[in-house]
Amino acid sequence: MRTADVLLGLSGILIAGGIFLGSPAITGVGAVISVYYGSVRLSFGGDGNVSLSLPERITELEWVEIPLKVEGLFKVPGKVTLRVESPEVESETPLLTILPGEEKASFLRIKPLKKGTLELRVKAIFTDMAGLFAKELEVSGLMPVAVLPSPRKVAEARRIRKEPNAFAELLHALGIGSESLEFEELREFLPGDDVKRIDWKATSRVLKPIVRVFKRETLADIYVLVNVDESFRREFRNRKTDYLTLILAQLIAYFARHGHRVGIVAYNDHRVVKTLRRVNEPRSALSELDLRPRPGKPQLRPSSLRIGKTVRRILRLKRRTPLSGLENAAGSLPEGSYVVIIDDIGLHPWAVLSSLSALERKGSKAVILYPNPIRFMSKRELRPEEIETVYTAYRERKDLLRKIRSRTNVVELSPKDLLPVVVRKL
Repeated sequence: MRTADVLLGLSGILIAGGIFLGSPAITGVGAVISVYYGSVRLSFGGDGNVSLSLPERITELEWVEIPLKVEGLFKVPGKVTLRVESPEVESETPLLTILPGEEKASFLRIKPLKKGTLELRVKAIFTDMAGLFAKELEVSGLMPVAVLPSPRKVAEARRIRKEPNAFAELLHALGIGSESLEFEELREFLPGDDVKRIDWKATSRVLKPIVRVFKRETLADIYVLVNVDESFRREFRNRKTDYLTLILAQLIAYFARHGHRVGIVAYNDHRVVKTLRRVNEPRSALSELDLRPRPGKPQLRPSSLRIGKTVRRILRLKRRTPLSGLENAAGSLPEGSYVVIIDDIGLHPWAVLSSLSALERKGSKAVILYPNPIRFMSKRELRPEEIETVYTAYRERKDLLRKIRSRTNVVELSPKDLLPVVVRKL
């Protein structure tokens, strides 16, 4: 309730109470208050306006002073207060005392909290000196303002993205859907990025190529092909399998949350084991897949590409088909799908290349998440006599990775790619 309403109500109560009690003093006090209210109300009149001079560009998380001019055409002196109603802005608003017919200049200080386009909403209120009556003034000069990213945040993002983020690389490689006009983030330039997306202002600040990333708006069918064979889950400790479980849960949760249709195809060396469609909840999917670790020594040295023909002859004799489980899984997918393969490329590289060729013929886009078993080894468990063997395996896997990356995007995983947020939520 406004002060003027309280004052008017008080005067009415005093006058009525004085008449009821037969007290001229109380009635007189109520009459005086009523006369004062009427005189202030009659003198409160006129108009005014506030004009702002907004810059075209400002910087995120930095205070900026916006010049303003107040023109008072009221009959009485009063105070002008400004109120910024944009939630993405911190503000320091001035309180101006203005006389009738006076013009005053001052500054409005704001600090934008996020980058993008800022639609500044400002209200100006004129009140008389007693604070009884108020009127909203017209505010001119409001227009959209471009908020540039903070150099500090760009530098922090650049430092963070220097460490390979497996999940970010996966999303960039898939490129699901078409881009919208809604700005999402700035990040460091990656091979394959469009040079037209380079933000030259951010680039000049951090002295590294920085590109603008826009949100994607098209939903898609995403299929996750995961190897559940014992050879893939064999390890000394439960590091890699636990990691596989969590990264799979992360993929399901992320894509389902953004409205994509997610399917999972589990396979072993010989056939497709299980197919899950319309997966929305990670826990139920993981319980059906039953990804348990198997004790034993993982295969460190990659298989040769030349043994593909020999393996196919064995498969034809045993299973009446020359196709491996991965090839069968890739062949079961519809055309134009987005495919994420979670597998060790060193176990059956010939099957990986054959599956990629089949997906290319279908017009599907694939990316491989490759948990390198060497990266999951503990230094404390490595004996001196094993160093040469492990190093040889590491070099051979690097050569194989280079060959497969010439065909598709491969994201090499290690335990540091696991996001702490996912661990806490699961």
